[in-house]
Amino acid sequence: MFRRLSGYLTIGLLCLPLSVEANTTDELSDLIEQGKYKQAYQLSLRHLADLEGDPAFDLQYGIAAIDSGEISEGVFALERVRFLEPGNALATLELARGYYLLEQFEKAERLFEEVRKLNPPVEVQVRIQKFLALIDKKTTVPPTQFNSFVELWAGYDSNINSGPGGQTNVVTLSDNALGRGDPYYQLRAGASIDHAYRPDKSLSFGVNADLRYYDTESEQDYKNVSFNGGHLWKADTEQYLINFMFQQYQLANEDYRTLLGVNGVWSKQLSANSLVKAFVGMNNLHYQTQTWKDANQFNVGANYLFAGEGSWSPLYFAGGFVGSEDPKVSGILADGQVDRIFYGGNFGVQLTPFKDFSLTPALTYQVSDYQGEDWVYNIKRKDDFAMLNFNLEWVLQPAWTLLANYSFTKANSNIELYDYDRQQVMLGVRYNFQ
Repeated sequence: MFRRLSGYLTIGLLCLPLSVEANTTDELSDLIEQGKYKQAYQLSLRHLADLEGDPAFDLQYGIAAIDSGEISEGVFALERVRFLEPGNALATLELARGYYLLEQFEKAERLFEEVRKLNPPVEVQVRIQKFLALIDKKTTVPPTQFNSFVELWAGYDSNINSGPGGQTNVVTLSDNALGRGDPYYQLRAGASIDHAYRPDKSLSFGVNADLRYYDTESEQDYKNVSFNGGHLWKADTEQYLINFMFQQYQLANEDYRTLLGVNGVWSKQLSANSLVKAFVGMNNLHYQTQTWKDANQFNVGANYLFAGEGSWSPLYFAGGFVGSEDPKVSGILADGQVDRIFYGGNFGVQLTPFKDFSLTPALTYQVSDYQGEDWVYNIKRKDDFAMLNFNLEWVLQPAWTLLANYSFTKANSNIELYDYDRQQVMLGVRYNFQ
């Protein structure tokens, strides 16, 4: 945890009484100075029946107990010292640290301030100030935050319907079923509210919309609107989030699919420059006209982020996931086209060549193993999907950001209908409301 503060106090600050059991007390002090807290604590327990209540012994016993993880026990011992010797600065300092570890922040702050008024050495003042700053962080409720944005994009999609590039051997396709390209315009917008009702607990609500309009292929126009609400818990280096989501997807101005989901995320700060996240989620999928596609989807995975060193401030990220999609009603179509196990991963890096400019290349790969035989090809379908994505953001002003994106998708399948290539290139601008 934190380095013991008492080592910074000078002898002039302390006025400790001599114990009749000087040898035991001195031995405890030596062990503590060497960082051997467990040994000091065990030695204290052996002499507890005879020496408990002696301030010199209780001081060393209390410090050893706190640094051995027996925080409540150590606090009780130091409270006895404070009762008998209210002017003992070292006992006050160590007791304040014990209160802090027990999250009794009001008591800890009062005792830290008491020691600071004694004008201790600079090193001690610096450490006290760090504790006071941590107490302030843990007891101050952040203000409610409102965020919103709007993005406008223009781009070109080389394969708007993810169709094969040419006729297949088994099935004759219409021109509409073959892959084809078209320019498009896109609008994205979102708003969120984060409300902390305690320093370590907060609620969040958000709405997002994604609308795309093709130049000549209006049957592929889509609207995707989602609502979400969640609860966040913070605990030192860890965070826990549970989030609920409702999503409505329209295709060609007709309701196509509804999604209702819940997911949980655990994250932990491993070091100053690394973070790990694990997640689990469940989604209920309902299709308005193609009800044979209705399914329950489950997924679990983890991500790792690492902030590297260098002139471009690289932020590396990598992750993996596995999941399943189970049709609500079994059937020839559902078993061959819906029932599947999928797994994959992603890797990328965010680079900052200069201030306010970032470039993020990323690679995503996924495999889907379908559990039933395709009703036309009489084999179990297996797809693999890879996407290379480049994203650029350039903050021109605090509210305005220039955007660019390029992606290349390659899908392979043992069923020729699902082989395709797709490229998308787009330019846009984002406005963040202040």
